Order: sequence, then structure tokens, then C-alpha cells
Amino acid sequence: MKTTKALIFDAFGTLIRYTTRPAPYGSLVDASGRPMDRLACLTRNVPLATLASEIGVGDKLDVILPDLAEELSGLRLFPEVPDVLAKARAAGLRLAVCSNLAYEYGPAVRGLVPELDAYVLSYEVGVAKPHPTMYRLACAELGCAPAETVFVGDSKRCDFDGPQAFGMQARWLDRRGGQSLVDTLKGVL
Repeated sequence: MKTTKALIFDAFGTLIRYTTRPAPYGSLVDASGRPMDRLACLTRNVPLATLASEIGVGDKLDVILPDLAEELSGLRLFPEVPDVLAKARAAGLRLAVCSNLAYEYGPAVRGLVPELDAYVLSYEVGVAKPHPTMYRLACAELGCAPAETVFVGDSKRCDFDGPQAFGMQARWLDRRGGQSLVDTLKGVL
């Protein structure tokens, strides 16, 4: 049996849910109708307004920014999250979020799940999961070997396959299939 010293969580779809989804980044479409590259939105430490200006849609900010504010104000924890985090803390586990997200979402994540041991956010790091750098940084910030961590998330590719390839234990959270974090972490917590 592997010793688990840390839990690393994806943010959206795992810990945090949207209650409203105007999808402001979806408005980043250039004059020829091409949407802005999603990876560029997730790996650059710049606000949405900067990205909009760069692709020539700065004139749409009067619609885009209220959509962003609405989406951010509607972010909530899934109901079981506070209890799961409290149990993990009580068990002496170190906790982190390792997530692909754009600039404006970082403060929201830190506000909803404060006082974790580490936050590895794609826009701050410059790469996105499943790039191994994301997992390496999470382990380094937690002071744990990959095999001592359990990565939990709702993306098979980024939160299960990627972490396993890096040597982590991983649990895939299938919320669409009715799972909660409690179900996914059976045997760990």
C-alpha cells in the first residue's frame, strides 16, 4: 500500500462549480471568425481585456467584462468540498490545487479554497495540464514524491492519465455519473 501524503485537486468541475456560465472567453473571436486559442488563454498571465485588445475585439469589452463578472460571482464550492478538505487536513494530508485556468479565475479559486499548501495555476506557470511541469511543480511545492500524492479531477486526460504518467496516484471524478469527491476518495480519506 502506497503512503499518501498529499491530495492535489483540479479546481473547476472538481472543487468548484459554475452557477451561471456566460463563457466570456468564448467571445474572443477575431475578425475572420477564428476563436482565440484556448491554450493561450490558459497559459498567459494577462487579463481578458488584454487578450481581447490583442485580437481586435477590445470594442466588445462592454459586453465581455460584465459576462466575466457574472461568471466569477456565480462560482461556488460543490457541497461536499468543505467537509472533504477538513477531513483531509485532520488526516494530516497536504493539499493543493493544480488547475488549468485563465488569469481572472486565480483569485476566485484562492478565495473559495483558501489556505491550501500550494496553488499551481496554468496562467501563472505558462503551461497547462497534462504538461508534466504542472505535476512536477505541485509535487515540489508540497514537498512530496509523485507516488505520495493522489491527484483528483474530472478530466480523464488531464487529471487521471497525465498524473498517472507522471507517477502519481490518480482518481477520476465522474460527476456526470453521479460521483462526488467522497465517492472518489474512498480508501484515501
